[in-house]
Amino acid sequence: MRQLALGSAFLALALVSAGCSGGKSSAGKEDPDIGPDVNAADTPEALLQASVQLLNALADVLAEIKDKDSARKAEPKLEVLNRKAKILAAKIEELHFDPEQQQRLTQKYKNDSEKAGRRIENERRRINADPELSKLVKEIDRRSLLK
Repeated sequence: MRQLALGSAFLALALVSAGCSGGKSSAGKEDPDIGPDVNAADTPEALLQASVQLLNALADVLAEIKDKDSARKAEPKLEVLNRKAKILAAKIEELHFDPEQQQRLTQKYKNDSEKAGRRIENERRRINADPELSKLVKEIDRRSLLK
């Protein structure tokens, strides 16, 4: 359970460090259909699969951010992914894993999770290397906090 809790903490940390901290979709628009269906994830394996899918979706969205316009277009996607991350983290905390199952699943998804984490970190570094883009993503994050 400890490693799974750490995984959910990593997921939340990845989203926050990427500059997306939740709230409802901008201007009352319909949420973009992005990332896994977290409400359908109801088994330990499904939750871990959804977590990896969510991390990859976040990396994809961050990769789209190249300038001011693309950052603004990414904002609702980041908000949706953050809400999904919170749902997954809560579901992971609620489930009880037996130690053998935890070990097996952690090992099974370790490489995919680490790869997705590296993609997120690389995109975050790229964004932060551009002062204007970094500032814009931080502004998006601040607006999300106020919603």
